[in-house]
Amino acid sequence: MPRGAQLIRQWRLVQLLAGRTGRTLAQLQAELAVSKRTVQRDLGDLQAAGFPVVSEPRNGTVFWHFIDGFRAEAALSLSLPEMMALYFSRGLLKPLQGTGIYDALESAMHKIGAALPAQGHSLLNLLGSGIHVSGFGTKDFKRSSAIVQALMKGILHHYTVEISHTVPGYEKAVLRKVDPYKLWYVNGGLYLVGLDHRSKEHRIFAVHRIGAVSTTNHRFEIPASFDFDKFTESAFQMVWGEPQHVTIRFRDDQAPYVTERIWHPSQKITPQDDGSVILEMDIADIEEVRRWLIGFGAASEVIEPLDLRKKIAEELQLAIKGYWGQV
Repeated sequence: MPRGAQLIRQWRLVQLLAGRTGRTLAQLQAELAVSKRTVQRDLGDLQAAGFPVVSEPRNGTVFWHFIDGFRAEAALSLSLPEMMALYFSRGLLKPLQGTGIYDALESAMHKIGAALPAQGHSLLNLLGSGIHVSGFGTKDFKRSSAIVQALMKGILHHYTVEISHTVPGYEKAVLRKVDPYKLWYVNGGLYLVGLDHRSKEHRIFAVHRIGAVSTTNHRFEIPASFDFDKFTESAFQMVWGEPQHVTIRFRDDQAPYVTERIWHPSQKITPQDDGSVILEMDIADIEEVRRWLIGFGAASEVIEPLDLRKKIAEELQLAIKGYWGQV
């Protein structure tokens, strides 16, 4: 049996034993949907972990429960799946180490651990060995703690902020006033979404490119008409705007990889007789798609638009020239 399933069952057993009346072996067997032998083994595991499990005969029937006065749960009762979800989210947000967001999550996890009885730590510690989250190409936000904290203040209290923002290719930072709507964590990066006062348009700003933030005294309200999901629906990764129709053929050996993922809400995947698949999407920026498709090499072929097809062909020619010289 998977270790995760056993942990969930044993945590449920802890909750059942915490009841005032206790449970018989038959009741535990029925509620946990396992054999009598499994219940007995789980009871033994809890006792070995230090839980004060006792049996008490009543009218010829044996009831199992914790000794009087034992507190089996924290004041804020969380199920094991809920705790596992917290550990999982901690792994997902690990790139944000050093920022107030991750520090707050770590603090919450410590409080949960501190509120548990000493005997419960053995189960809680197993969660760390049962869940692991890895990332690739994530950004380093250790120097952005004060930036994130100031942005969160503006977001929560609806204060316009002034940011010093650097654009790639330009050495000098630009000062901008922004109504901060939300922080967007996507693809290992953290971005500010809001109304840019200069352009009067909704924009995104990479947090790691923000050098300073100051909060103004000006308050704002997010327009009721602003829909974040609709605002970003045309984006392939991070750029959005007027969508273009893109059609790509993927070779048969890449078909399983392509079909098992959701690349874009508008996608349509059509299997072909030769085992290949055709992916169609309506996306805003073909440059993002170009960078993505280069990784597939000869396993992908752009059918339309012709401009994207031409750009990838030129890119591949330059790559060949760079590796092998003039051909």
